[in-house]
Amino acid sequence: MTDADCLWSLSNPGPYKLNVWLEPWAEEFDVPVRSTVKLKSSGGARSLGEVEWASDHLIIWASAQTVEVFIDGVFQESGSAVIPIPDGLTREMLNILFADQPDARLGGTSPVAIGGSSRWKRLRRRFGL
Repeated sequence: MTDADCLWSLSNPGPYKLNVWLEPWAEEFDVPVRSTVKLKSSGGARSLGEVEWASDHLIIWASAQTVEVFIDGVFQESGSAVIPIPDGLTREMLNILFADQPDARLGGTSPVAIGGSSRWKRLRRRFGL
């Protein structure tokens, strides 16, 4: 691990599996009871990114170029490990792109549940679009 890498881990004490949703790759990882998920970010990020949580899932909005995922020390094959985030892609941009597509969100979660209405929706409302 280099100085530019960041390691983050979380244990799931149970009693149910924990679903970890990794954005912007839209990848899901199920963390069994009494297991640990480790996320290793690279590409110069000082932190993994933002984390939202509920009782049965986490949404991680990565700010690193790539993120490798390990569950109980076993590397998980994923796009996040090899496909870097495009320059300029942000959480706010994803919320604008998918504001009216609840099926594209974890479990169809409404935009209010994940941080309020999108900027695009607020702009449309403000300008009567």
